[in-house]
Amino acid sequence: MIRPPAHPIAPDPNLLRPVRTTRPRVLHVSPLMFGEGGIVGGGERYAYELARAMAMRTRTRLISFGEPLTRNVDGLRIEVFRPLAYVGRKRLGPISPNLAMAIAWADVVHVHQIETFLADQCVLIARLFGKKVFLTDHAGGDRNFNRRLGTVDRATGLLLVSHFNARGYRKWASKVRVIHGGADPARFRPLPGLARMEKVLYAGRLIPYKGIHHLIEGVHPETAVIIAGESYHAEYRAHLDVVSQGRNVTFLGPLMGEDLVRTYNTSAVSVLPSVETDMYGKTYPKSEILGLVLLEAMACETPVVASRIGGMMELVVDGETGLGVPPGDSEALGEAVERLLGDEKLAREMGRAGRARIAANFTWAAVARRCVAAYAGDLGETIPGA
Repeated sequence: MIRPPAHPIAPDPNLLRPVRTTRPRVLHVSPLMFGEGGIVGGGERYAYELARAMAMRTRTRLISFGEPLTRNVDGLRIEVFRPLAYVGRKRLGPISPNLAMAIAWADVVHVHQIETFLADQCVLIARLFGKKVFLTDHAGGDRNFNRRLGTVDRATGLLLVSHFNARGYRKWASKVRVIHGGADPARFRPLPGLARMEKVLYAGRLIPYKGIHHLIEGVHPETAVIIAGESYHAEYRAHLDVVSQGRNVTFLGPLMGEDLVRTYNTSAVSVLPSVETDMYGKTYPKSEILGLVLLEAMACETPVVASRIGGMMELVVDGETGLGVPPGDSEALGEAVERLLGDEKLAREMGRAGRARIAANFTWAAVARRCVAAYAGDLGETIPGA
């Protein structure tokens, strides 16, 4: 068994030399759009940010489905099509004639969310047109025919966001490339003139497997906790109100853009306390296959605390850029947070180390470069545990 290195990732030598390839026309396909009118989730953000970075390198489009929209952002053409119907209950399997027309334009099709009917369609259409087609898993899923249609078998490659994620695709190791994820260090950055305050930040969706109640319960009652995110689960949101009683907790609602950057900058620590089994007994084998908010916080020189599950500890160097804690352990989580709140020097050192780690390996430009190399045939990964 080959295990990942203690401090993944070493600086990627491929980032230092050009990829010898033509400039392909790349189509990114996401079932749901990120942002206003869409979903503020990691999978949607990933597709959007990667497509933006890729547009700086090669001709790129991003298509999604919902209320019709066309716009251009930093050279990226974004189109949202209204589907004729959906397969599945989570709106991840849209049916639209525009999909085939978009694929016909592309040289390379990059589909986000494997376990969906959208992925099934993209692979079949792309192969029919003789196009390369790559799949990225974001832990989402809906009704699909992956096995029956041989969707993964027919794909050109699998571009996966962590070594943890890759373990589920050992059968296709020769098609895998781990590309991780990124943050834009020009946007997520330290802001001069803003003082760090003794407050703890959680940024993300308010859903049970994020384990937000463990953060609230774990810290001292007087410790300021800021919850920034939109609720997607009414019962869990009500539970958070209950556990917050008598504590210094503020719910800000969803934050985006510069508001989010400022909040990272004024927080002493950012926490992602996700679990694999939520308080209702539901299990999530892919609870956190990456953790983009960790990368964004680190880019802002904010130290992080994260559960030791999924792919999060591939991003965070425990004791150097942040602290890892057992999932679902409120006491251990609280101790880690209070340690950083009580040691300003340690928190500052971890914050600086975190931004340096982002700059070395986890920018969107680096992820786009890894993808372009994979599009050109650089595939095949040693998968830990294989």
